[in-house]
Amino acid sequence: MILQAGLIVKIGISRSANKFLEKLDANSRKSVLTKIGILKTCLETQNVYPPEELDIKKLKGELKGFSRIRVGKMRVIFEIGKETDEIFIYEINFRGNKLKRT
Repeated sequence: MILQAGLIVKIGISRSANKFLEKLDANSRKSVLTKIGILKTCLETQNVYPPEELDIKKLKGELKGFSRIRVGKMRVIFEIGKETDEIFIYEINFRGNKLKRT
C-alpha cells in the first residue's frame, strides 16, 4: 500500500527543482507538470502508480528510497511520504546529469 485511497495528496518541491522548472520553456514545463499531476491523481483515486502513463522506476544505491519519472530527456526524482501524504520532488534534471541525495 502506498497511501490510503481518497486522501488529498500534497506536492512539495525543492528549491533546485523549482529553479529548474522556471528555466524550462513552456512546453517542457507543461510536460513535467502534467506527469506529476497524473501521479498525484492516480495516488489520490486509485492508490497506485499509473503503469502505462508514467515511466516510474525505483532508484538504487545512493538514491535508494526515491523513484523517478522519465519525461523525455528529463528525470523527476521524487519520494512519497506515507505519514505526510505528500509527493516531494527533490530534483528535476536532464538525463546524464549527476543526481545526488541532499
